[in-house]
Formats: sequence, C-alpha cells, structure tokens
Amino acid sequence: RDAEVVAWVLNASSGICECCEKPASFKRMNGSPFLEVHHLRRLADDGSDIVTNAIGICPNCHRELHYGVNRETILSSLYLKVLRLIIE
Repeated sequence: RDAEVVAWVLNASSGICECCEKPASFKRMNGSPFLEVHHLRRLADDGSDIVTNAIGICPNCHRELHYGVNRETILSSLYLKVLRLIIE
C-alpha cells in the first residue's frame, strides 16, 4: 500500500469516519485519531491504490464493509457521500 495514499486519506478524513461520520473511537499512542484505510475495490481484485478508491473509516465500519450483510448498500452510499471516490 502506498504510504502517501494512506497519509492523504487519513488527513482528508480529519479524524472522522467517512462511513458513519463519527469521530474515531480512540487515539493512537502518538495522539492521532485511529482510523483505517479501506479500498472500495479491493487491491486483490485489481483495485487502484489511489485516493479515489480509498476512504478513512473506523474499525467497526471497516469490518462491516468486509463482512456485513449490508455492505453493498453501504458501498453504494459511500460513492454518493464521498465526492472524491470513483467507481472502478
């Protein structure tokens, strides 16, 4: 994963989950908010490692996007909510 993409996405999220829109639930040891970067089209499925395919999200939303029954609905809503995202 491109460290510059991760840094850009986390900076753009400003400590707020781009999925549920809640503040990160805790801070890292260095004081920064803990969010994870999720690629909407998985890298394993030939998704791009660029900011138009990645979001900063809380661990709960991250797990739901991988394993939840509503993941397709949530994914569709993210493309409408986060304007930088482009469907791949």
